Amino acid sequence: MKRMIVRAAVLAMFTAGMATTVGIAGAGTAMACGQENQRSDQFAASLPQVNPGDTGQHVLALQLSLRHEGYTQLNGTGTYAQNTLSAVQDFQRKNGINASGIVGSKTWHALVGKMPPSLTGQGWATPPSFGINPGERNGNKLSALFDAMQRIHPYTSQGLPDEGDVYGPQMQRLVQDFQRRAGIKDSGIVGPKTWAALYEVVAASGQWGC
Repeated sequence: MKRMIVRAAVLAMFTAGMATTVGIAGAGTAMACGQENQRSDQFAASLPQVNPGDTGQHVLALQLSLRHEGYTQLNGTGTYAQNTLSAVQDFQRKNGINASGIVGSKTWHALVGKMPPSLTGQGWATPPSFGINPGERNGNKLSALFDAMQRIHPYTSQGLPDEGDVYGPQMQRLVQDFQRRAGIKDSGIVGPKTWAALYEVVAASGQWGC
């Protein structure tokens, strides 16, 4: 696992560097990562309407985006229940949006669109095309998975397991936990749906780049 952690760190530095480059190029002047003047409105516009009672990856993205805004009572369950509704309505009121609890274009733009591309990964953070099955030992694949997972609450704080250079049962359990939260079949196999959910959640919570 030590070698995997090194590879993940290298990948993280590489992607952070790319994000900084995007921000600098977009702003026209050298600016710190996360401080460029561009917005992520195109990404915000791609996010669907989310309603109370909904479940799945878009709810998870919403919850962790709100957590990034200071609503730390939200832990990313993937279920739009009362605590999420209260946070959404509070955010809507503070931003001059009708506090209906329905998360549409105005709310997404206020929540996610305002973030600079270096934090949402727009223009460079593209989900991998490869899959990962239990027992995988390809270091580059494992590093990509490790890098995405370590940016998502609660895995950020609890740490990822040390199982050597293999996609072992402990890491599989964390992936399965994410899949359940995102409304994906909890097979532990990382395919297109899981990659898309991982990258959306990281982007919406502003955890790419810096």
